[in-house]
Amino acid sequence: MTKKLATLEAQAYDGSDLGLHYTPEQSKFKLWAPDAQAVRVRLYQTGDAHDDSLIETYAMTKHKNVWQVDIPNDLEGLFYTYEIVRGNQTVETVDLYAKAVGIDGNRAAIIDMDKTNPEGWQTTQPIRKSMTDAYIWEVHVADFSASPTSGVTAENRGKYLAFTEKETTLNGEGKIATGVAYLKELGVTHVHLLPAFDSDNHELATDYNWGYDPKNYNVPEGRYASDATNPYVRIKEFKQMVQSLHEENIGVILDVVYNHTSLTEHSWFNLTVPDYYYRQDKKGQFADGSACGNEVASERAMVRKYMIDSIIYWAEEYQLDGFRFDLMGLHDVETMNQIRQALDNRGLSYVLMYGEPWDAGSNQIKAPNLPANKKNVSQLSERIAVFNDDLRDSLKGYVFEESDGAFVQGQNGKRQSVRTFFDSELEAGIKGMPLSTDIATTGWSKASSQVIAYISAHDNLSLWDKLVATTGATSYERNEELVMMNKLAAVVLFTSQGGIFTQAGEEFARTKFGDENSYVSALEINQLNWQQVADFNDLIEFYKGMWQIRQHYAPLRDGTDETAQTMIFLDKTENLLAYVIPNTHPDEKWRQLLVIVNSSYEEQEIELPTEENITMNWQIVADNDSAGIEPKGRVDGSTIAISAQSVCILVDSE
Repeated sequence: MTKKLATLEAQAYDGSDLGLHYTPEQSKFKLWAPDAQAVRVRLYQTGDAHDDSLIETYAMTKHKNVWQVDIPNDLEGLFYTYEIVRGNQTVETVDLYAKAVGIDGNRAAIIDMDKTNPEGWQTTQPIRKSMTDAYIWEVHVADFSASPTSGVTAENRGKYLAFTEKETTLNGEGKIATGVAYLKELGVTHVHLLPAFDSDNHELATDYNWGYDPKNYNVPEGRYASDATNPYVRIKEFKQMVQSLHEENIGVILDVVYNHTSLTEHSWFNLTVPDYYYRQDKKGQFADGSACGNEVASERAMVRKYMIDSIIYWAEEYQLDGFRFDLMGLHDVETMNQIRQALDNRGLSYVLMYGEPWDAGSNQIKAPNLPANKKNVSQLSERIAVFNDDLRDSLKGYVFEESDGAFVQGQNGKRQSVRTFFDSELEAGIKGMPLSTDIATTGWSKASSQVIAYISAHDNLSLWDKLVATTGATSYERNEELVMMNKLAAVVLFTSQGGIFTQAGEEFARTKFGDENSYVSALEINQLNWQQVADFNDLIEFYKGMWQIRQHYAPLRDGTDETAQTMIFLDKTENLLAYVIPNTHPDEKWRQLLVIVNSSYEEQEIELPTEENITMNWQIVADNDSAGIEPKGRVDGSTIAISAQSVCILVDSE
């Protein structure tokens, strides 16, 4: 640690009052910038940084390493920045703790937050579900409703308010549910929103962006509001979205990107305290484990504090139900655990936490700090989960090799990937557990509550596009063989341990026409085509049935490692899976569940499990056509034949 950094660390502030605290009587401003020689608040009439509407400047005084000033007037409706002087350099920056901003986020706004609450907001109830009880559906705000097929009114398409229209139908024809009504039918418990905080994009522009380029962390993005120029509107409409989903018993998870910022030298972080908020490499240059130009130093006192304060703010002010941490491997274990503890201490233990257990480059976290990556999952709280890439890649093929297939394509014996998956890795992925019991060596999960079971997400090819790329299909249109492969994947997903996560539309063969990195592609590529709901209704019904099975059989939602440790994998070939999930809950009517997935191109025969002195009563609850908790028939005899590219789930019931 350099002398400068050590000095800044020693000057850390532990108060809970940084930023602006507004009342009609006065506004209190507090800023941590201990190395500054002078700081002033600049008040503006408008939120447009191109408009030179400076009203007045107020000098701040330094006390306990924090600059502060109280202005005894009602400043509501005005905007402000901080002017910071160091030697012969003067910079202007936005308050890191800003709760509201003007257009494009270049000036903080002074507003009365109570006026942003929609009617009935105080009675809104969060969704209290554990990770393993969750069915998470990941979607971009604009993707959800931008297409006219969504049935959402034209003025709300691509906006927060689309989520407040609860009875939309395909093309507005009143027949097939879309939007929130569709989510309710599907059984989704949580909507995961791609980043919806203020990003470094022009808010009045029409270009598309996923939003992984942070600018103001504590403010909703303006481009999804009906009026991006009004600081009140974006906040109120975001809350209306949350409120509407909560009324349908659906939680809201926000994708947060604390690992890097869009800008580096000229970011609000670096202008506020130069070189403090970012890690440096051995040459003293900005480290770049994010592959976006910088990596935020979560292990430093005021960065850790900022992340904790920000998460608590979003959880309380916006009543969010969870957070997904982008490139969580760039954060340190201690910070992640402290965030979890801070949420719990404030009565927010129901808030879900999960993230990507990797980085995008070579991060510069130094010992004794540990990266919050897959290797160190065992050091994380059991209520912080990570994405299970073992399951993802062993099911459909390595995501960074477009033509690489795997189990569901029946290609386990024909793989050319630089990363070949074996049966043992698929088994470990389903169990969400280490390949061995030596967690310290394998660095994988301690319990199913630490695992997110998934097949696809916004990154890389959608599941349908991956199937097209790996099978030689000639179009992205409906293909019965690929529909069956999609079902094979769904069976394994919903019978795996951990929380269930799907990309929006995975259940209706969503395609982005082979675009594997559509973060700035046209909206027409990214938006959900709700016509697929009609065209792939059979696939959707299959997903519904699998979710019904999962809800009905508690061992599938076990948050401990008990079920994973008792699962039995029967003898199998390269492209045949058969596993028994015993009843670990004494109140279950089903004694055990047998999952059989044959992705090969030939019929396979499975010997049914037996137990001494017990008569088995094997009944079918899922086959190629449908899934659900109502038995479809009984299986007699000691074996069962499974056709090529087929699935079968059997339950042994009392």
